[in-house]
Amino acid sequence: MKTLFLQAPSYDGFDGDAGSRYQAKREVRSFWYPTWLAQPAALVPQAARSTRPPMAFLSKPRSTSRSIRSGGDSHQHAIFSHRRAFRRRPEKRKPAVLIGMVGAKIAVDLHNSLTASEAIDFVCREEFDFICQEVAEGTPFAQVKGLSFRAADGSIEHNEARPIPENMDELPFVAPVYRRDLTIDNYFIGYLKHPYVSIYTGRGCRSRCTFCLWPQTVGGHRYRTRSVENVLAEVKWIRDNMPEVKEVMFDDDTFTDFKPRVEEIARGLGRLGVT
Repeated sequence: MKTLFLQAPSYDGFDGDAGSRYQAKREVRSFWYPTWLAQPAALVPQAARSTRPPMAFLSKPRSTSRSIRSGGDSHQHAIFSHRRAFRRRPEKRKPAVLIGMVGAKIAVDLHNSLTASEAIDFVCREEFDFICQEVAEGTPFAQVKGLSFRAADGSIEHNEARPIPENMDELPFVAPVYRRDLTIDNYFIGYLKHPYVSIYTGRGCRSRCTFCLWPQTVGGHRYRTRSVENVLAEVKWIRDNMPEVKEVMFDDDTFTDFKPRVEEIARGLGRLGVT
């Protein structure tokens, strides 16, 4: 079945609520990479497309002309209504389209997120990679752990929770999805060489900062990491297949938390010729 992982366009003046600590705004063409959507897209290689369109680069009519099965990351409550309205359009154009939503806003407000619009058919909870994969493969909603959905009679159903991934090496690389689906020149951050790519070497954070969104909503407070060999293999893939890339950013919340692992990765990067 045709699948699109879509980050809905932002709106004028929105800076991701990060301008005070993170030098990336819409005015410099884009926010960060859509890694959290590229990851499940990599699990659905037969059909998936992944796109994160800054408003200036992809208009609503073009976006909604495609089939949509699993939608964008609604991690900011302030733009949830904007994205909900965006999702009404494809249903009006093609009633058979099924629309789902993922992200931190969903994780902490399941029922209200799902009932906010009749255009929303399902929401994926927890870490949603394998949930999206099962939905895209056509698994009946009632059998998908971690899924909440609107039943045929209109009732809201919440399936049992899905354990978060423990073996992070089971997740495929996101860099091939970047190369296939994104224009990497559109992703710019002032303190990184351009063009760059961003990947995760692990998820979760052991710290308990009250102001931080992700560990409290999606990733949890255990830092689960990919093996050193797996991380180096993706960097090598980027080096060999995306020669235009000048810098690789590891976007983990606490990449240096496990010092021996970081040192081993650093030595491996040196063997790859990466400074």
